[in-house]
Amino acid sequence: GARDIALYIGIPFCPTRCHYCSFVSHSVEKSMKLVGPFLETLLAEIRILSKAVNDLGLNIISVYIGGGTPTTLGAGELSLLMQELAASFDLGQVREYTVEAGRPDTVTDEKLLALRQNGATRVSVNPQSMSDDVLNAIGRRHTAEDVITAFKKARMAGFDVVNMDLIAGLPGDTPAGFKRSLGEILTLNPENVTVHTLALKKGTKVTLEQMALPGGGDVADMIGTAWDALRAGGYSPYYLYRQKFMSGGFENIGWCRPGTQSLYNILIMEELATILALGGGGVTKLVAPAEGKIERIFNLKYPYEYIKDTDRFYKKNDTLTRFYAAHHGLV
Repeated sequence: GARDIALYIGIPFCPTRCHYCSFVSHSVEKSMKLVGPFLETLLAEIRILSKAVNDLGLNIISVYIGGGTPTTLGAGELSLLMQELAASFDLGQVREYTVEAGRPDTVTDEKLLALRQNGATRVSVNPQSMSDDVLNAIGRRHTAEDVITAFKKARMAGFDVVNMDLIAGLPGDTPAGFKRSLGEILTLNPENVTVHTLALKKGTKVTLEQMALPGGGDVADMIGTAWDALRAGGYSPYYLYRQKFMSGGFENIGWCRPGTQSLYNILIMEELATILALGGGGVTKLVAPAEGKIERIFNLKYPYEYIKDTDRFYKKNDTLTRFYAAHHGLV
């Protein structure tokens, strides 16, 4: 309905920076000391923004904690964050609650338990590749074995919907290597698999150092392999998006087993409902579907900027209230 919204929480920290990444997620080695102040600021933003959401009677149907890598935070910090969300917002109508546990080297039993106990229903464990050589080439500090361990931990913690991401076209990868990665992921049997095509972004190590990449024909081969294997494995494609500068003009495709599609991804693609983004680098999209009206509010990207400018939270509250009064008649 008109009052349905999704909540996105951005955690802009990662254990290391991947060589293809243009996000401003700070590798934590440099900015670990900002995690505490960032989290305190985020808790303040949650409390401030919940006022407008609750006053307007908005209905949160999806919660998505992304990044960066949210599981860069410790179990206690994750609990604190999720407890504040539950205390400030009414989460009684939430249909899915996703947390990205993307980097296997950040996943522990303790953190997964904290996520489960605080209401998360879905996690992402994102290998990108199951080739240790490729992982090494892109600046990740984990092995394929770590991915399998993290996936099994997520299952043991009780997550029955798990998403896994793969990227076609990474440095040092080959069609045969990609096919092996895909096979290993399908053996684990995740409910969702997202296949990305490497986007060549300015300022990333891949672009700056002109790392050797698979050619367009090889990338097409990888994508074709993915279509065949995923269809054969009982998955269907349910969302697709293109980015600029993608290898060979391909797209990113989300695949799922029946009944496990991500509501959040559908809301983002279809622009059917407001997405309220809190935290670092989040982009709020206020949507009035009947009028085809969309307004965006950008959160500051860098943790040190975000921490300094808390006045923005009050302005965002005002914008939210004004938008819903003007386009939804809610006062």
